[in-house]
Amino acid sequence: MNATIVEYTDEKPPENLYPERIVSPTKGRACCARNMEQIGGVTREETRAYFYRRCRACGYTVRHFVSAPPPDSPGGLWEDEQTALLKLVA
Repeated sequence: MNATIVEYTDEKPPENLYPERIVSPTKGRACCARNMEQIGGVTREETRAYFYRRCRACGYTVRHFVSAPPPDSPGGLWEDEQTALLKLVA
């Protein structure tokens, strides 16, 4: 598993240098609930995938993990997740 590119610190100002690194405060604030945006695309590693979400107001950043594909998805591929879910509700 790869290490995160996010550096959590309160000693430096927030900074978005995606995809090399992101400097983030150590704690989120009330503004984060309304101002989170996706930074970059989905990163896949081993059996999981994620993307970064960053608050436009304060710079707080987290990795948002995408759900794993359902066990019955053909080939166990991420791209198969939506197709498998549609079959479950059909």
